[in-house]
Amino acid sequence: MLEIRRIFERRLLLLQLIGLLLPLLLAARLLDLQWIQHRGLLEKAERNRVNIVPVPPTRGEIVDRHGRGLAVNHISWRLTLIPERVEHLEATLKRLQGMLGWSNARLRRLRARIRRARPDRPVLLADKLDWSQAAPIAARLYAMPGVDVRVGTHRFYPFGALTSHLIGYLSLAGPEDVRAGVLPTEKVGRSGVERLFEDRLHGKPGAQYEEVDAHGRRVDVFKRIPPVMGQRVRLALDARLQQAAARALGDRAGAVVALDVNTGEVLALLSQPGFAPNRFITGLETEQWQAWVNDPRHPLLNRALQAAFPPASTFKLLVGLAGLRRGAPLATASTQCEGFLELADRKLRCWKRTGHGRVNLHKAIVESCDVYFYELGDQLGMPAISEEAARWGFGQHTGIRLGPEATGTVPGPRKRAGRRWRHWFRGETMITAIGQGEVTATPLQLARFAAAIANGGRLLAPNLLADAPPRVTRALDVSPAQLAIIRRAMRDVVANPHGTAHAALRGLPWPAAGKTGTAQVIAKAQDVKGSDAKTLSYLHRDHAWFVGFAPVDKPRIAFAVFVEHGGHGGSAAAPVAAALLRAAAAESKQAQPLASRERAR
Repeated sequence: MLEIRRIFERRLLLLQLIGLLLPLLLAARLLDLQWIQHRGLLEKAERNRVNIVPVPPTRGEIVDRHGRGLAVNHISWRLTLIPERVEHLEATLKRLQGMLGWSNARLRRLRARIRRARPDRPVLLADKLDWSQAAPIAARLYAMPGVDVRVGTHRFYPFGALTSHLIGYLSLAGPEDVRAGVLPTEKVGRSGVERLFEDRLHGKPGAQYEEVDAHGRRVDVFKRIPPVMGQRVRLALDARLQQAAARALGDRAGAVVALDVNTGEVLALLSQPGFAPNRFITGLETEQWQAWVNDPRHPLLNRALQAAFPPASTFKLLVGLAGLRRGAPLATASTQCEGFLELADRKLRCWKRTGHGRVNLHKAIVESCDVYFYELGDQLGMPAISEEAARWGFGQHTGIRLGPEATGTVPGPRKRAGRRWRHWFRGETMITAIGQGEVTATPLQLARFAAAIANGGRLLAPNLLADAPPRVTRALDVSPAQLAIIRRAMRDVVANPHGTAHAALRGLPWPAAGKTGTAQVIAKAQDVKGSDAKTLSYLHRDHAWFVGFAPVDKPRIAFAVFVEHGGHGGSAAAPVAAALLRAAAAESKQAQPLASRERAR
């Protein structure tokens, strides 16, 4: 009995200990839940009950200097999906494919996008939907938890390819953008002004707090934090000037740049052919991108600032300035042009086979005499020409800040061949003096050069924004009298019946000054007569240039027109400049303040 009693007492003691420990364990667990894990559990419970949906901001619009829309927003619907709230992802995607007619390739891209995304964030499946597409899905959202249709906006470019290189395009945010705080359903600027001013245009996202049921269906919206719309960006560009230049250029490849001579504002920046930026809005197909990349006309290339070409006879203006500044004998004298210049056993031809007769600097610019500039370039030497070109901004970035920009090439007195330095020959200097050989420049550089001649020697950085203060890159030490000589010659290129642009620019509302250029594309023997441009293949035709400013007495606008494989500058490029100046004069008249017009009445 004694042994049985002892066993019973031990068991009773064990039971008492368990009875004491159990409440202590329950109290400790309660303390852990109520105090230690309270915040985390509360947040988890709230996430189960509350869905915080980011609200993308409306992107700021881009307009021209007169308020015309260049990149605007149109109302549309967007379809999103939150992966962790979708019960049957594959079935849901297949159902949406049937409703919207997605291709299998697009469905594969959407699956990959969902795999890369965070499971708790909305993934953009489609945007730019009209109501006829969005309504059937919206009516069936009760059966597709995690899927949502919301009204929003999509980007639209009214001028399409006409402004594609300047304005740029958008694409869906990538992993790097998301890491920087951009919502995965948003689109960001990838090129042009859209990319340059992304911080201004983007805006700040808001949030919508929704109460949801156990299946992730929205029950109620109890709090909204509105997004902040992006800023409106007003460019210096004049859309009507851009349109006039494009109409005059037609279907030819080329570029047109127009600058305000006093502020550097970019009034026109056209590159043709362009591309269709609206194709990027719904997701560009690989086939379309490859078609643009492989197009021999290179529609993705911004010829205004990303490509450099031989400046041809427009470069004679710079060589003339170098001759005057350095006191070259021929700069204030004359020479005889017989149609060629003999150099050793070669003949360097003038474009006019019969010659120009007696020629001084003024006549050489007006009639674009090559022989005169062969001799002037020979007197100056390559170091002087290179130095003068650098002074006027050639071979350098202009400072436009619009993505990759070509600097062009200013050859030096010696050039590298492999690992050796070889001598620079006289003939190469002479060819350089007429803008051929190794010297190249962009249309933007030549427009800035023309503006500097017009404004007295101030080299301005191009301004994309309207009413931006001038940014003077360099104030050149140049004689006003010497500049006046060049300006008078440029005026007579247009005004004189013998001027190379006289026929194309007669009767303009603003009298213009300028210089034509015809850049040889392929090397042909100087002694062989050139074939008619119509019989040459397109790629063998010369490039056409015309640069200048207007009005002559009080310059307001400087320009450079480049027509790729267009032929002669006077017949191909100068008419484009004429159309540009007519549009500029008309815009100036319409922009006259109302008070001034009332006083005029």
